[in-house]
Amino acid sequence: MMNSWKWIWRLSASLSAAATLALAAGFGYGAREMMFPRSNGMETASPAEAPLAQREPSKDDGSYRIAAIGDSLAKGTGDVTGQGFARRTAALLEPQSDTEKNGKNVHFLNNLGINGMTTQQLLGELEEPGVQYVLKEANLILLSIGANDLFQGGAALQTGTGAPAADSIERVLPEAESRLEQALDKLREINPSADIVYVGLYNPFGDIDALRETGNAGISKWNAAASALIAVRAGMTLTPTFDLFQRDTAAYLSFDHFHPNAAGYERIADRIVQGLR
Repeated sequence: MMNSWKWIWRLSASLSAAATLALAAGFGYGAREMMFPRSNGMETASPAEAPLAQREPSKDDGSYRIAAIGDSLAKGTGDVTGQGFARRTAALLEPQSDTEKNGKNVHFLNNLGINGMTTQQLLGELEEPGVQYVLKEANLILLSIGANDLFQGGAALQTGTGAPAADSIERVLPEAESRLEQALDKLREINPSADIVYVGLYNPFGDIDALRETGNAGISKWNAAASALIAVRAGMTLTPTFDLFQRDTAAYLSFDHFHPNAAGYERIADRIVQGLR
């Protein structure tokens, strides 16, 4: 009888230990999902245990590893689905069927977009180790920046103070262009081999008479400067969006009349994918 009780206690202890291990594993998995969530079925990168300097570069397995960085457009502000052009681009690049021969697997690593980001703030962001980690893992980097330098995030329109003065745009352009050049070089330094897609600016004020002319002039100068910078850098392309919002502008903008809505972001994503293929 005594031996039976010993056997029962040993079995209970073993089961308790197994349950504790299972609980710990479940907690660890849950914590990981909270810190590095997955969404839309696409993978999210988690930091490696080794320091960045010791990390071996990922081998090219033929898949897309996408990261987005920049301002609120990169983040997807205005899209009620939360996808923006970055995740919409990833979705469009996914194989459309099991028999699609040219399709690649797509891993969406992270969206590093921040509302209100300027070129100056982007330069600071590119010095962050966590940001650099994500960018080093990517082989396709989507960049949107510049609108806040030119138009302060559309503040002139939203506060009713009128269009940004032409001479104001002229003043900010040279320094903003210089910072964009620095940012492009820093991105290439961080990741020497990734394809970098810069999303050109559009004029959200194109359907407002008082803002159209100044907006068109400033955006055109900025896009021309960005195009010239990108043309002399290998592995970089500019995706033009100016024409996408010229006709029926309001149909593709969110309620703030500055950021794209879901339809607007879909048009940008379509254009990005066209350039990649």
